[in-house]
Amino acid sequence: MKVDGCRNDVPDEIVRTHLERIIQSPQFNASEKQKRFLKFIVEETLQGRATQLKAYTVAIAVYDRPSSFNPQVDPIVRVEAGRLRRALENYYLAADEVSPVRIEIPKGAYLPLFKDTSLSLGGDERQKKASRHEFLFPGPSIVLMPLKNLSGDQEQDYFVAGLTEELTAELARFQDISVIAVQSAMQFKDQEADPKKIGQDLGVRFLLAGSIRIGTTEIKATIQLFDTITAEQIWGMSYKEKLAAADLIAMQETIAQRVVGSIADHYGLMNRRLSKESRKKRPSDLKTYDAVLKFYHYETVLTQESFIQALDALEEAVQLDPDYGLAWAMLGHLHADNHALGFLDGNDSLDKALACTQKGVTLDKDNQFVQDAITLVHFHRGDKELFLKSVTETVALNPNAPYIIGVAGWHLCLYGEWQRGRDLLAQGMVLNPYHPTWFHLALFMDYYHQDDYENAFAEALKFNYPDLFFDPLMRAAALGRMGKVHEAQNAAEELLELVPDFSSEGRELIGKYVKVPELIDKIIEGLIPAGLKITN
Repeated sequence: MKVDGCRNDVPDEIVRTHLERIIQSPQFNASEKQKRFLKFIVEETLQGRATQLKAYTVAIAVYDRPSSFNPQVDPIVRVEAGRLRRALENYYLAADEVSPVRIEIPKGAYLPLFKDTSLSLGGDERQKKASRHEFLFPGPSIVLMPLKNLSGDQEQDYFVAGLTEELTAELARFQDISVIAVQSAMQFKDQEADPKKIGQDLGVRFLLAGSIRIGTTEIKATIQLFDTITAEQIWGMSYKEKLAAADLIAMQETIAQRVVGSIADHYGLMNRRLSKESRKKRPSDLKTYDAVLKFYHYETVLTQESFIQALDALEEAVQLDPDYGLAWAMLGHLHADNHALGFLDGNDSLDKALACTQKGVTLDKDNQFVQDAITLVHFHRGDKELFLKSVTETVALNPNAPYIIGVAGWHLCLYGEWQRGRDLLAQGMVLNPYHPTWFHLALFMDYYHQDDYENAFAEALKFNYPDLFFDPLMRAAALGRMGKVHEAQNAAEELLELVPDFSSEGRELIGKYVKVPELIDKIIEGLIPAGLKITN
């Protein structure tokens, strides 16, 4: 029997061999239950029982739930499927070789897909080509092609030119991105855009192109982002709005902010692309900017392994380039995270964080991420006055940078500045749909402090960092408040697996991020029905 895996038939024996390689790989960071989950759904599919793969069957077969299991009450399968999906994605990102098949679990389902990777250009092959292509700039670089006016009315050229200028201005706000002036691309204006040729001629990695169509009642903008190495379109957006003359400038600003937020942010498409490639490089091939990309990867996954890799890379980067302010700031950010999350032993993490971020500010005081790093240190040092002052100064450098304003809102919420925090966090999440899922921690706290435990629990399910104690903590506290004792106890068991001494350390650990004493008390009270009693 053969199984349909995204258009390609893959023999059973190849799937099983690849599955066993995943299970045995140290790069597959999954629990034994999650490995059992993966084995079960793959084997059931190979045996022709894919239609029976429901939350109920997985819960009984893998998680030993009773026959009375109700997936609407106990979200164990949905939560674990998200973690397994993430573990698979990280495995393929870290894999050193091209696999003959790729196993994927689409969101919203438990039916695995088996993709034959031999029929398309693999990521490693693209990476080999990328490694041979030299660019003029060490980090992300982009050229904006003159936007096309498809309206058939030359009088609308002013709007197209205005949007081009707005996009260029928004891109230029991101200090670590090299933006090629649109004038440099004018030589290609009347030609069919060839991303590869333009990339080679201008020494630039990414190309942004698009068109505008203005009718009598509405305006439509279509924007695409291309990788100039492969000529592949890696992102696209269409924006359609009712036409009103008074709103034309506001439309230009809105389109520019959403486009640039999605592609140029710290969690945008360009950095995601470069970060994935950097993780494939040999240590001897790494450059200073690759250390920055390793930091971005760590911020995405928040694991001990990625923390150590980013720390090692940044420590080497500041040795190679001691005047690189961004690298110093990121190194300080890591030390601040180590203070809060305890990836490595040490009692001087905050002192190191302050020293590194101050060095970064001295070298690059106008860099928004550098300012954000020292804001983080003020947050962890508990200096609210300095923290609030630093937040205002950081946001002012670029009020449209999704990650930075989102993080600012996140920290403000955790300090009890709910209204301002929610507004900034919401703005950051709207501007970049690729925001980190740990943003949902602040939203959980906001709902929880308002006694809205149903919505708090919903936010907890979106957090999706199984290696961090906050993941089961939020679920246990919300479920405890909702009166769902059995489910709360299950989440508490997961919490104790991560932090066996949580009963004695819990208050301090929660307080590393939650700066509202009454809210900490309330969370601890919510854990009592789950069987957890926290000592002072």
